[in-house]
Amino acid sequence: LPGFWPHAALYVGTPDEIRKRFDEDEPVRKRFGTFTAHLAKRHPEAWASLSSKDSSGHSHRVVEAVSEGVVAASLEHSCGADYVAALRPQLPSVEIAVALDRALGYVGRPYDFDFDFATDDQLVCSELVIKAFEPQGDDGPGLRVPWITVAGRQAVPPTELVRLFAQDRNAEPEQRQLGFVYFLDGRERDDKAIIGDADALAASADRPKWDVVQP
Repeated sequence: LPGFWPHAALYVGTPDEIRKRFDEDEPVRKRFGTFTAHLAKRHPEAWASLSSKDSSGHSHRVVEAVSEGVVAASLEHSCGADYVAALRPQLPSVEIAVALDRALGYVGRPYDFDFDFATDDQLVCSELVIKAFEPQGDDGPGLRVPWITVAGRQAVPPTELVRLFAQDRNAEPEQRQLGFVYFLDGRERDDKAIIGDADALAASADRPKWDVVQP
């Protein structure tokens, strides 16, 4: 997939964090009942995986599509990269819960080495993100990420999520789809990383793909 950012993942939190965030939220309770009980019943294998830890003892907090398929992973493992950014969908809590419910429903599906965004029996990384937050209907809540054409197919590479964030920064606050959380910006020449701001993250959408030609 083209673009500076090669991977996208969903931070969902540990079961305890999900419980604290959603179980007493009234709109979430109205839709799902006790949310963690709903997830455990509807997605037992995914919930069990999310409740476990990685080989280094780090709690699973992330759902992502990697070569092994859609899996739960620790933040420490998922973010083992030269550059890491976090963006938060600007949606009501119940819509975040809907996306989390969908994401756990994808756990266990294989990775899509054909990069076909038209189906979801197999998924790539950014496809997992956009399908978890896919709007239901023209006016439904969710993330509306512009698609681009890649090798004759419609797709949404991870960099397009950052590009959406950059473009939305000119909109009114209530119309922005993604909010800035964090940007750890690698400096390969200096063998270190710095904490970048929202402006630096927005500009990264237009960076060249390879570290060796970074400014």
